[in-house]
Amino acid sequence: MSRASAFIPHLVERGELDILVSGKDVNVTLNYPVKYRLAGAGFVFGRHGSFNWWQTLAIQRPWQLLSDSRQLPLHDYDLVINDFEPVSALAARRQKYRHIVGLSHQASFLSPLAPRPAHLKAPHAEWLFQNYASCARSIGLHFESYDDFIYTPVIRPGIRALQTSRDNPEILVYLPAYGDNLLRDFLSRYGPEQEWVIFSKTVQESIKEGRFTWHPAGDALFLQHLEHASGVLCGAGFETPAETLFLGKKLMVIPMKHQFEQACNAEALRRMGVAVGQGLDAAAGITLREWLPQPPAPPKAWPDHSRHLVELCFDMSGQST
Repeated sequence: MSRASAFIPHLVERGELDILVSGKDVNVTLNYPVKYRLAGAGFVFGRHGSFNWWQTLAIQRPWQLLSDSRQLPLHDYDLVINDFEPVSALAARRQKYRHIVGLSHQASFLSPLAPRPAHLKAPHAEWLFQNYASCARSIGLHFESYDDFIYTPVIRPGIRALQTSRDNPEILVYLPAYGDNLLRDFLSRYGPEQEWVIFSKTVQESIKEGRFTWHPAGDALFLQHLEHASGVLCGAGFETPAETLFLGKKLMVIPMKHQFEQACNAEALRRMGVAVGQGLDAAAGITLREWLPQPPAPPKAWPDHSRHLVELCFDMSGQST
């Protein structure tokens, strides 16, 4: 969703645009109508650093996914850009639709050159990279250009427009796989003098508790705090770490357990000098304590190549004009 906001202005210049979103756990909104809202195949965060496996299984609707993929009218479109989205990818295979291009962070893992943790092998996750939303042609996005089809992150216009500063000592926290009480205990123990602003999946309204400020998870308020915060503590996803590095904020990540993509991202960030913890244990607490007084690294001057990537999608699909 974040990346889509960067591509939409260039796509509407080329013709009519429809947006498809699958999955329900979305905290970013688009200033553009969404035509297709589908169940897809998502997951549910747990409270101890991983998924809630039972709830994740409970929300799966395989027959709905098959039905949606059959009914999706892909042949009405000259180009489909797929950001690791399973319904349109499956529809393209079932309908023998050729003008689909994968443009995603996950596509970068089609290359063996994308960083993986040396100590961790996950053949099931590698299979998912290949098959969850497979497209005949793919463009990857990662923190560095590890291969010839991998590009540096796409930074959305809302981030590029921020008048960033570090005049607020607060640290932003977004670790949705951990319960609020676990986070409070961990941060109180290892950063008792720090001002924390935590975005939570469970709180319904903003709350101030001593050095803790809690907000419901949401994009607009997060950006307001990100503009002036001194640093970010978050999971090892892709968008939030990339945006933090682009703005020159200091960054620490704690990857979700049993999530190979985040383990790979954490390894890439570690090689870039970013602080990495593993869970909310004592070792991660020591890393956090050492990280808090550190100065930020210089901003990552990643170029705005969103227009080029859109043109490349048209070229790769045979729709160049």
